[in-house]
Amino acid sequence: AWTPAPRRPEWLAGGEVACFRLDGTSESRAREGERAHAEARQGRPVHLTGCPLLGKRVLSRWTFVYLSAAIDATSRTDSDKGGEKEGPPPTRKEEAGAEMGAGEGGSHAKRRAPLLSTDVTCSMDGRNRFFDLEVGKNVYGSHYHIREPESIPLEDVETFSEFASCAVKWREKHVQLNKVLMKRRVPSGTRVKDHLAAAMTPETMPDFCLSKTSSGAAEKERSEKSPCVARDLMNEVDWPWLFSFLRNQDLGSVRDVHLHCGTANSLHPCRYELCDTLITQVRGRTRFLLISPEHAFTGLYPYPVHHPYDRYSMVDFEADEDEIANLWPEFNAENVSGRECILEPGQALFVPECFFVHAQDLDAETVRLNLRVSRGRRLRSEAAVPLEVSRLLEERAAALASVREVHHWLSVVAHGEESDWIDTATVAGHRRIKFVEGVYEEVESN
Repeated sequence: AWTPAPRRPEWLAGGEVACFRLDGTSESRAREGERAHAEARQGRPVHLTGCPLLGKRVLSRWTFVYLSAAIDATSRTDSDKGGEKEGPPPTRKEEAGAEMGAGEGGSHAKRRAPLLSTDVTCSMDGRNRFFDLEVGKNVYGSHYHIREPESIPLEDVETFSEFASCAVKWREKHVQLNKVLMKRRVPSGTRVKDHLAAAMTPETMPDFCLSKTSSGAAEKERSEKSPCVARDLMNEVDWPWLFSFLRNQDLGSVRDVHLHCGTANSLHPCRYELCDTLITQVRGRTRFLLISPEHAFTGLYPYPVHHPYDRYSMVDFEADEDEIANLWPEFNAENVSGRECILEPGQALFVPECFFVHAQDLDAETVRLNLRVSRGRRLRSEAAVPLEVSRLLEERAAALASVREVHHWLSVVAHGEESDWIDTATVAGHRRIKFVEGVYEEVESN
């Protein structure tokens, strides 16, 4: 099969992600499994081949045609039933507030009903790149407002079949699909923080956002033979293996499961997540470049927290050398280096929190599942501390003054110039002194 060339500088990939085979003899599986766990416990990414997580039914059947039949039929059934009956899942704000100390957070571009939550995005400029712009931060007239985003949501594409048709027929524009398949809910009377920290057990399994079966014996019998994503996830995912893997890493339970569908040479530029993620390839191949968060401020130039492209690197990895040297002079082989792997069907990739991920879909039908995991009892990695502390300080600085002044006040504190800018005789000055003291305490404690 044709493999697109890497869409990044040649020097950026300094090696391969550590790879471990889990499909050999029982002795070799145990040995390789322990080595993989040891590597992951060090806060490093792990590439697992022969991973038992997905069964053959999923790997052989989950084509765009199959998913069209399964997801569109489910959407119609759920609409007929009147939609979701259970209480809503915790919001991003609730999760972020509950786990601020644990580094969990993030946000999605759109919020629709959980059962029918499907985001289809179009790359408008022909570069076949996709950015997950945070609409809540892209307010007209705001400091970081983006007038013409590079990729936009297609509100009119409401079914998987319509997405698949666009993916096949469109040539100048390109599309991708992201759909929430499972999402964990917080039982009433349970604190969000406690629930997110709980270990992975059958009781803390995320709920399906799709119907599993139809009502009635005859309909149920027919449904067993018809395409069904929820049934496949229940029967063809090795949940006991996943429970064991997460417990071994002292991680919590799965927060949500996202389905990603893309096309050949689609690029998902360098971005990090504030939680650990297990990615498993279902169909096609994806090239991943992973960069440690220790390089965040030595050459990756992450966007500010309040920018609509929060968690992305500002650097255009496809820009020419002169443009990179002019706009991002620290982005070079001396300051930044990553590791690469190509994920094939049945393989899995463990990505620790705050690792930057630069992903390139390689085949016409690329399907993968992203399982985002809560931290649980796992300690925060040392490499992620500067990035997470920086986010916290940006939030505090914005609350103190405004988004426009965040850079100014962080610069004042960094250079020890607070006495030149703060009048301690005023109420505002007193607040700013408390802010500076809080910054020093936060830096010292980390």
